[in-house]
Amino acid sequence: MKRKRLERILAIISLFLVIMAGVLGIRREAKDVNNYLNGIIPEDHRAEALGGERFALYEPDSLTADLYLINASAAGYGGDMVVSVLLDSAGIIRDLKVARHRETPSFLEKTEKKGLIRSLVGKSYDDSFVIGEDVDVVSGATYTSEAIISCAQLGSKKLARDQLKLEVSALEAPGLEIGIPEFALLALYVLALLGIYKLTKYKRTIRWITMLGGLLILGFWFSVPLTLSKLNSFLLGYFPDWHTQMYWYLLIGGFLLSIVLTRKNIYCTWICPLGGLQECLGAVGGAKPRFSRRFNGIMKWVQRGVALLAILMALYFRNPVKLNYEIFGVALSLTGATYLFVMTGLFIVASVFIKRPWCTYLCPIIPLEEMLRLLSPKKKV
Repeated sequence: MKRKRLERILAIISLFLVIMAGVLGIRREAKDVNNYLNGIIPEDHRAEALGGERFALYEPDSLTADLYLINASAAGYGGDMVVSVLLDSAGIIRDLKVARHRETPSFLEKTEKKGLIRSLVGKSYDDSFVIGEDVDVVSGATYTSEAIISCAQLGSKKLARDQLKLEVSALEAPGLEIGIPEFALLALYVLALLGIYKLTKYKRTIRWITMLGGLLILGFWFSVPLTLSKLNSFLLGYFPDWHTQMYWYLLIGGFLLSIVLTRKNIYCTWICPLGGLQECLGAVGGAKPRFSRRFNGIMKWVQRGVALLAILMALYFRNPVKLNYEIFGVALSLTGATYLFVMTGLFIVASVFIKRPWCTYLCPIIPLEEMLRLLSPKKKV
């Protein structure tokens, strides 16, 4: 009882620290001086601010601008991304540069290696920018790619309309997009609930079905697991457009509601792609708990401390991946920094012999679940 009380007190203190980090981060960001030019302006041009993060660019001794610059923004994976768009007097994109972002660095590097920005240079403001026809997203960095494309389209159209006085067709409001990830996630949640509360006789079989479904569809196919970086982006107030990214609201909403209402972590134990991968490997090697209760108790506090530090750093620096140690990207789509590849290799090997080592010792989602349990009213279902 004393231990539970201590944990509840520490949870409240952690919540207070999170709030303070958020407030300090907002104040810190407000004091930063934004550099809107970002080295994209040609050396032989001078810039005249037009307001609204826009500039007219002039050649030496010229009174007429031949280039225009705007900082356009769109929602990426980790939050708002700002891209500087350089447009000439004919409405052609001459250069693009990511000015500010909160993406996982490996995602942005992937778009650079695949030449996404180069493929957008030379496009006109009146091009359709239809993904799959005029432009292509980079596999494994879909949301980052879409944000860059949206910035290029929006920025070029705004400059063409307001500065060049050209006739610009209105951008269509996004319609509701629901596809395989959304249907798959809902189906997996329903199956899990049936296995837990109704078809208990087939609980083990249903659980394997949901785990394999989560691994194959949400993991290897679409690579959209629940991560701390995505939760951090919501904490920072970067809410993606629900018309086009309904999946994240279903995923995070299902995770939170299942814990608060049923006090069961349905996602982590039944659906999580990385959890499914660990259990598949464990089934091959006969994995089981390998360490003493004391060691596991120490590691639990390490796990909680690292997760709290990652959240505090994300809120203070206004970057959801400021401290990035999650191995989802490497394990499911081979995307990540070198040190993450090393960590992933170690955990994959360990999964053959140790039951769910990532979940047990380092996953940041588990401490969040524990905090929700401590702070939510007790309710048995």
